[in-house]
Amino acid sequence: MSARIPHRSLLMQRRAVPGRKSGRAESRTAAGIGILLSIAAVVAGCGYGFSASLLPGHIKSVAIPLMENRTNRSDLATAFADSLVEAFLADPTLKVADERSADSVLEGAILEYRREPFRVDANENVLEYSIRIILEARFVDLRKNEVIWEEARLNQWDTYDFANGETEEEGIARVLVKLTDDVLNRTVEGW
Repeated sequence: MSARIPHRSLLMQRRAVPGRKSGRAESRTAAGIGILLSIAAVVAGCGYGFSASLLPGHIKSVAIPLMENRTNRSDLATAFADSLVEAFLADPTLKVADERSADSVLEGAILEYRREPFRVDANENVLEYSIRIILEARFVDLRKNEVIWEEARLNQWDTYDFANGETEEEGIARVLVKLTDDVLNRTVEGW
């Protein structure tokens, strides 16, 4: 039995990266850039605006059943469904519901799971592995029985530092967070 994949909220914490600015310095830089962009938009009289959602008006809820898992990792479907449910609960756009009462459903299959050496030392000992997960996903309007969006091969990858004690499960969890963000953004924002 494989180890448990870490909870999504634990993975949102940043890893220290050598040469990377501190969070405070990044925040100041990001704030400065944000202010400059805001001023530029006002000066230019830009009429661009953001839509809260591109969803059809009748879709207020989503069902998130387990996806079919075509990989040798039996824990992926449950971990991905848990990550999706947590993300949709945190986003106010759609209410999570069961399939009988939901207006829409996220369906699909986890197609591939790959773990490969990413970085080795001079003696060819693996220091870091890459994890890649590929899935097919679709968002279906259950009221009109129409597919709103579909991706045949949505994929993400990340690495984990095996030499410094990171686990495969930590790498998997980071990839699932990325896939979850992709699915959430595609569903509620249309991209």
